[in-house]
Amino acid sequence: MTLAADELACSPAWLPLDVQDSAVRLVRLDEAAYRAASFLDQRLLAQGYTQHICPASLLETAAARLRPRAHFIFHIGHVGSTLISRLVGAHPDFFVLREPQLLRALAMPSPAGTPSLGAALALLARTWHPAQRAVIKVTSFVSELAEPILAGSEQAMAVFMFVRPLAYLQGTLAGPASRLENRHLAAARLRRLARRLDEGGGGPDPRAEGECIAMSWLSEMTALRQAAERFASQVLWVDFDEFLREPVAGLRTIFHRLGGRLTDAELQALASGPLMHQYSKAPEHVYDAALRREVLQQAEREHATEIRRGIDWLHTTARRYPLAATVLQ
Repeated sequence: MTLAADELACSPAWLPLDVQDSAVRLVRLDEAAYRAASFLDQRLLAQGYTQHICPASLLETAAARLRPRAHFIFHIGHVGSTLISRLVGAHPDFFVLREPQLLRALAMPSPAGTPSLGAALALLARTWHPAQRAVIKVTSFVSELAEPILAGSEQAMAVFMFVRPLAYLQGTLAGPASRLENRHLAAARLRRLARRLDEGGGGPDPRAEGECIAMSWLSEMTALRQAAERFASQVLWVDFDEFLREPVAGLRTIFHRLGGRLTDAELQALASGPLMHQYSKAPEHVYDAALRREVLQQAEREHATEIRRGIDWLHTTARRYPLAATVLQ
C-alpha cells in the first residue's frame, strides 16, 4: 500500500505511532477508536488495527500543509487528566487525543527518523470536522516540552492539572501501578529537577519512597511553572480536588478557556453524567469522587510514615531552593 501526503494530511485516520528503523509506523483509527483509547501508544497494536510503515519524510511533507492548531492538557500524573479529557471530548467542537506516544518519544532522546516536534504537533492537530479543534492530553513527563509545544501550536490554550503534595503522595502510594511508575521515572525526574533548582549541580537527594514521590511532584510542577511563566495568558491551572468539589464551575471555566460554549443544563448533565462515575482509564470500572476520598484516606492510614517523609523532604528542599519554595506555596 502506498500512502500519499495528501491522504495523511486530510484527516486523523492515520495516527503516527512510533519510529522503527528510521521509519514511522502508522495505525489506522476511526473516531470511535480515538474516543475509546486512554493511551495512543503500543497498547493499540494488540487491537488489530491496520498498520502502515512510511518514511519520516512523508510525515514532514504532510505536516507542511497543515496548521498546528491544538489545545493541550498537561498534568503531573494521576491527577484526573484523563477524566477531564473525556469530559472535554464529550463536546462536539473538540477532538481529544490521549497520551500520543509520538510526543513521549520527542520528550526523550529520540531514535533516528523521529519526526520533528513541529511535524508531530501539526499531524496530531488534524480533526475529523473543520469546526473542531484538537485537544491533546500529553503524558506527565512531556511537560518538559510544554514551552516549545505551546510556542509551536497556533493560539494554543493549556489546562495544567495538579493536586497538592499530600493528595499526590496519598494517590501514588494507594496503587501498585502508580508506585511502580514512580520508581521507573524517578531518576529522569530527579535529573530534570536538579537542572531547574541548581543548574545541574548537587541538587536534592531523595532516598525513601515517599521522598521520591514528593520529588516527582516537585519535578513536574516546576516544569509546568516554567512554562506558565512564559505563557501565563494561555494557561489555566486546575486543582483536581477543587474541581471535584465544584465540577460544574470547574467545567464552565475549562470550556470557556478552550473556546467551548455550554449551557448551564449541559454543564450540569456532564457533571452528573456517567463519565463522572467511572474510572476514566478503564471505563468498565466504577470510580467517583467519593471512592477517591476513601482511597486517599486509606493510603493516609497505611502509608503515614512515607507520606510524612515526603512532606518533610519538600519542606527541607524548599528551605534550600527558592524555586521549590515558590512552587510549594
